[in-house]
Amino acid sequence: MIELDEEHGSFQQYLRSHDSLWDLVKGLRKQFKFMGEMGCYYWLFVVGEDVPDHEVFEAERTQKK
Repeated sequence: MIELDEEHGSFQQYLRSHDSLWDLVKGLRKQFKFMGEMGCYYWLFVVGEDVPDHEVFEAERTQKK
């Protein structure tokens, strides 16, 4: 997390450097191997990032599989 913070100027800038929520989830899962898609969604929600309603997220997640 510290490396991403230093590389992007802040961790928030890292989060907002992605083109879409799914690109961000993919990036988070690559950087933090212990996180799944739902964990990424919940974490982003808790830290105040802009995420869709849970139902929308689940519908998109189901379509991706």
